[in-house]
Amino acid sequence: MKLLAKCLSILFPFLLSAQIKIDDVGDGWKNKVEHAIEVIKQYDPEKYTLLMENCEHISYSLLPFSTTETQNTILIAQKEIIAGNINDLAATLVHESLHLYFWRNNIVFPKNEEEILCYTYELELLFKIPNVESWLISHAKKQIELCIKP
Repeated sequence: MKLLAKCLSILFPFLLSAQIKIDDVGDGWKNKVEHAIEVIKQYDPEKYTLLMENCEHISYSLLPFSTTETQNTILIAQKEIIAGNINDLAATLVHESLHLYFWRNNIVFPKNEEEILCYTYELELLFKIPNVESWLISHAKKQIELCIKP
């Protein structure tokens, strides 16, 4: 049994990223993303499935915000990955995966409406994570409010 556990712990990173190519640029960035994906899988399997079905590649960007690139790539803002908050990374991946889903399925909303949907989707995950940082919930709610205002 211990041997099986040891083998699984060695293979886990490969199994986790088998579907999604996560760029490995050093400083433990890939491990942080893998950990964030595991948080999504543990607390919201439906959002994990949507991420796995729509994202093929995760990379990083110098932009001040995370975004999508092409119909299958999520770009995580360098500042987010350096901050290293796993729940924030999980929220980002869930948020951006919904953008990918819309893009890949040719579902078009006005920009503000799409952002409201993505931040609401993100909040759904955050509410499921035990002891999640309150600032993450506040941030998502604030972004929704900003999108609602004309």
